[in-house]
Amino acid sequence: MIHRMDNDGPWSLLLGLYRTLRAAVRRQPPPTARPGGGECFVHPFDQAMGVDTSGFIPGEALANGSPSDFYTTAYYGISPSSLAEAIRNVPGDPAAMTFVDVGCGKGRALLVAARFDFRGIVGVELSGELCRVAERNTAHEPRIRVVEADATEFHYPEGPLLLFLYHPFLAPVLKRVMKNLESQISQTRREVYVLYANPSYPGVMSKFYFLSAIWNFSLPLSDEDAAADRHGLTHERFTLYKSV
Repeated sequence: MIHRMDNDGPWSLLLGLYRTLRAAVRRQPPPTARPGGGECFVHPFDQAMGVDTSGFIPGEALANGSPSDFYTTAYYGISPSSLAEAIRNVPGDPAAMTFVDVGCGKGRALLVAARFDFRGIVGVELSGELCRVAERNTAHEPRIRVVEADATEFHYPEGPLLLFLYHPFLAPVLKRVMKNLESQISQTRREVYVLYANPSYPGVMSKFYFLSAIWNFSLPLSDEDAAADRHGLTHERFTLYKSV
């Protein structure tokens, strides 16, 4: 999910109509889709872990009734196999890093990160509904902490970081998130990696000179993940950035 903005000025009239429309949408249960368009598909990851990270929830079903809703992307969990392979290709010692999932949704990426020896694992999510689901899903993992917060204002933990983004918001908010990160790094110098899955805005990222792209991979999904993917993907694209 994305950040909130003030609801004053020329937005007022538009927001009245917008909230009415969103209320009609939110009275319906968020859809959970499966390959082929069926309902209530449960990913094998969830079956094995005993958690609930499946489903596709469109951005409008997560709306908060603010102008920022226009920049919300849908919830859909990352393929566990491709994320695990991407993490394995990040340089450095995970034990020295905190893994931060910016826009963590139901917490699937946090559970994948828990397979590695990270010093700490933090999920940042604006939607209170998704935060509660993520907290339930990760309650058995003492290293995982889920924070309901605005990603544009979130204060990152001290020390080296690996930030994970699975296309959680559109370009205007991505810019603000990166500016927030840049400001904090300039005050406390440390090694920071940004792992961007489905990297939809390379042009935005290229404008932040404190980060340098060090690899860009298209990583295969396992057969299990590919069979479960609602979009029919067999590979997931990742770009890894490092602070300079």
